[in-house]
Amino acid sequence: MIWIDKIADAINMAFSNVRQPLGDIPPLLLLCEVHQRPGISAISLASSIIKRLPEAGIETGVNVDGSPNKINQFVRVLCEEVVQELKDNTKITCVIEPGTINSTGTGGSAAGPVVVNSVNTIPVNTMGILQ
Repeated sequence: MIWIDKIADAINMAFSNVRQPLGDIPPLLLLCEVHQRPGISAISLASSIIKRLPEAGIETGVNVDGSPNKINQFVRVLCEEVVQELKDNTKITCVIEPGTINSTGTGGSAAGPVVVNSVNTIPVNTMGILQ
């Protein structure tokens, strides 16, 4: 029955490696943060990866014979394709929870001033674009 123990240990290890979900970001903080982000860039991503390649023992300078480094070119092409795929095919769906949109309005009628209060009562989907 050792094989059952191995399977149980593997399943247990798989569940212990799952990351905890991130906490909610307050809406005002999220609104301030979103305008500060520059957007996704293949060149910036490739540069960051190429800078770290020496940590893995991979040379990033020109080759001994003076020819361009193919690893750097590969990383650039890979990053360009990944970013293009994300931009072209990513789908972002957001949900607005019931009770999160409150509004107040005023107006007038023949009977006098009118005050209107409202709240959304059902969840609403909205779309976005990955930039």
